[in-house]
Amino acid sequence: MEDHSGHDMPMPATCKMNMLFNWQVENTCVVFRWWHISGPISMILSCIAIFLIAAGYEWIRAYSKAIESKWKEAEMLLERNGQIGHDDDEEQEEGVGQQRSLVHAYQQHTRLSKQREFVRSSIYAGLVAISFWLMLVFMTYNGYLMIATVLGAGFGHFIFGNGRLTGDKSIQCH
Repeated sequence: MEDHSGHDMPMPATCKMNMLFNWQVENTCVVFRWWHISGPISMILSCIAIFLIAAGYEWIRAYSKAIESKWKEAEMLLERNGQIGHDDDEEQEEGVGQQRSLVHAYQQHTRLSKQREFVRSSIYAGLVAISFWLMLVFMTYNGYLMIATVLGAGFGHFIFGNGRLTGDKSIQCH
């Protein structure tokens, strides 16, 4: 039998999974095996990254609300100018040209509505994904990562919210 005790083979890093609150700095993995925290410097960098992701989540929420407001304003303006909405008797009497113009405006509005709904749904899906991911970070039960998540969300809400954001977020987790 050969003795290999003289060879020092590096052992792969392992991720410790805790189901209790902890302040562990080494061998913590953030959601993925490749995001391995091996010491204080990688913990600080990971906390900064998580802080920025949580703040970015709040920026996306604020951006979504701003887009929604602009769309509502544009739609109200179009309705006031008579470019979308229901045809009435006066518009029908003004001639075929204006009817075609109204039909074209209505079709364009419908197409824009579908595009807007796609954008709205995509943003919502992104928010849900980020929120669930942040929930998984929180479920490492690591105090440092939990604090980074909460502080990032609070900072993002303070900087980007500008009074547009409320606490009501339906399915979002953090």
